Amino acid sequence: MKKHSYLAIVLILAIVLCLFIPSCSKKVEDSDIVIVYTTDVHCGVDDNIGYASLAAYVKKTKELSKNFTLIDAGDAMQGNLIGSLSKGKYIIDIMNALNYDLYAIGNHEFDYGIDELSQRIDQFKGEFISCNLSYTGKKENKISKVKPYSIKDYGFAKVGFVGVTTPTTLVSSNPANFVEDGEVVYSFHADTLFDEVQKNIDECKANGCKYVVLVSHLGYLDNYKPYSSVDLINNTSGAIAVIDGHSHQVASCNYYKNKAGQMIPLCAAGYKMNVIGRITITKDGDVQLGIINSYPQKDQDAQDLIDGIEAKIDEEVSKVVATSDLAMSIYDAAGIRMVRSREVAIADVVADSYRDASGADIAFANGGGVRADLKSGDITYGDIKNVLPFDNTLCLIKATGAQILDYLEFAARKTEHEYTDGTKAIGENGAFAQTSGLTYTIDTSIASSVVVDESGNFVKVDGERRVKNVKVLQGDEYVAIDPEKTYTICSLDFILLDGGDGVVMFKECEVISKNVMLDSEALVRYIVDVLHGSLKDKYETVGNRIIIV
Repeated sequence: MKKHSYLAIVLILAIVLCLFIPSCSKKVEDSDIVIVYTTDVHCGVDDNIGYASLAAYVKKTKELSKNFTLIDAGDAMQGNLIGSLSKGKYIIDIMNALNYDLYAIGNHEFDYGIDELSQRIDQFKGEFISCNLSYTGKKENKISKVKPYSIKDYGFAKVGFVGVTTPTTLVSSNPANFVEDGEVVYSFHADTLFDEVQKNIDECKANGCKYVVLVSHLGYLDNYKPYSSVDLINNTSGAIAVIDGHSHQVASCNYYKNKAGQMIPLCAAGYKMNVIGRITITKDGDVQLGIINSYPQKDQDAQDLIDGIEAKIDEEVSKVVATSDLAMSIYDAAGIRMVRSREVAIADVVADSYRDASGADIAFANGGGVRADLKSGDITYGDIKNVLPFDNTLCLIKATGAQILDYLEFAARKTEHEYTDGTKAIGENGAFAQTSGLTYTIDTSIASSVVVDESGNFVKVDGERRVKNVKVLQGDEYVAIDPEKTYTICSLDFILLDGGDGVVMFKECEVISKNVMLDSEALVRYIVDVLHGSLKDKYETVGNRIIIV
């Protein structure tokens, strides 16, 4: 087959290139190393470009270069029903069909538990990689097949791919997943992260690798510090590029100075495959990075596999379980996500369903747990599961007003006066406290004084508080919270019992019930039995439960 020039590929695929080394070979020769990568697909199997088009692109690229590697940089298995109903199995089926070579573990790979992750590791035909994940327990190491790095020999050069997983996984996935006999037995080496990465870069070099690429699920924006991919570059040397996941951002190539003073490119492939990433290493040593914005062709075999899986899902979730006269969204009219930084009506409904199901004084719904819009009309089980996909159990505890105030301060620590910069959401926090039975104000003119530990767990409030005017509903009236008083709280076991999102201030509280009901069951019950499908009168506008000033 006639070889295509790299420039032609640029024009056809709308790929944006930048060069790591100034001199640039414009042809993709048989000897060129071509690395294609995805990240944060979050079960978006046919969103945007989609796996079927990726399969077609991979097939065409392999015709042009024999030295090809396909990588995912984490968070592929979780995100909607195709993941949650199969515990990630269907996603690995698709990735195996596309012949993915490497899969760097992200934080959400742990969401279905270690046992399920172990099965997905066994199922995957490629290699899972993470250099900073280790097991310290005394039982079976169910992640033993995860490698710190993988070395690929392309003939003219070996390339080492080092996986890196965010240390905040201990709080951003369910903390209970990492515990054995009451002790945390999985480590992400937060205190020695960069040393771990450097050690593995050096090992790759010692094993003959001419190049090392870091496949990082750390995020590169400032809110991911001190464990961001930029920090990773700043504190290591020897890698030629970093593939970044976790940010949900697109970066064709951003340059940052490494520990040796060299400028190293970072690239990222967005969210739900809105783009595909590509790195080409030529025989002459040029490193070319780019982003593919669209690829209309689809591979029919991949599409047939996806269609078959989605048919199975449709059959399971198509049962109508409720009706609603109001459509509600976690986004604003421009498509900017609000639920992790602002009160939204759908989260009011969710929090109210928790409080009604438990009889608690107060209920909290974490913004990161409310994942999708809720349509009007007939609502299926699948619609409910898209909103609350994690199968979390509601529990009921007793907590003091002081503990509640600490929680609100912690949950509001990232909130900014504006929730968007015009193109994307800012000031987000998965722990953001959507409420029922409680109102509060966040004064964003006050910098957060919350102290967290190396894993992102709450330690203390060490200064002025930005959360003000906290009131609890008593009868028909909201009254000021009493720090000395004890209140009953309903929320997810993930939050109240397991310390999820770093919310550890409730872990020693008295537990009234560990098993009120599943969060999804509570939502269905509330819409059907309490609201009788009539949501518009109460929830057409937000209830001013959270005021941002």
